[in-house]
Amino acid sequence: MEKWARRYGARVQFLMVCVDGARVALEFGRMFDLKAVVNSYIPSRGYMPVGFGQLGCSGFIISDEKGYFVSRKTRAYLQYGELAFKNVEEILQKNFSVVPARHDIILIEEKKADDDILSENWVMPSVGIKTMDDEHELCEGALSLMLLKPNTQTLTKAMEVLTEHFQHEEEVMKQAGFGRPGEKFSPYANHVKDHERILDIG
Repeated sequence: MEKWARRYGARVQFLMVCVDGARVALEFGRMFDLKAVVNSYIPSRGYMPVGFGQLGCSGFIISDEKGYFVSRKTRAYLQYGELAFKNVEEILQKNFSVVPARHDIILIEEKKADDDILSENWVMPSVGIKTMDDEHELCEGALSLMLLKPNTQTLTKAMEVLTEHFQHEEEVMKQAGFGRPGEKFSPYANHVKDHERILDIG
């Protein structure tokens, strides 16, 4: 979202709203180096939107400069891939006549090789729980092998590793009370949906 916000500049304001408090919002800001995106959080349940909304990779909410909704939910990345972002750009162009600057004519700070997840130098960021960090490395290894040698065996192995990790991660989140498990509209519920979508892709 940060690179996208830089491409639109002042013509479009991107707002990331964390529904799990200031600590998580600050961590996301650090993890994703948010500068062009306004990083914020909902201070308590009383401020949660009622009747609509989504979290994470489930899409964007688009409003005009007065706060009127143009789209309450755009296409989800995990369902549509890059077409989800194109959908947002089409909505912005149709309703506000704005398009992002072309990549080749805007000044973007030089990309560091270690920021590229496909680079050999890239290191997966820690989530602060060693078992989860270890499992994320296993998932990354299984997915890398699948990309290197795409066949039934590597796909099956990746699916097994991801399934086992997702089940464990969801249990750890429940035990810690992270993301308000049990509530329909919560970071936990959305995270579980993201896991299901990823497995459906496989």
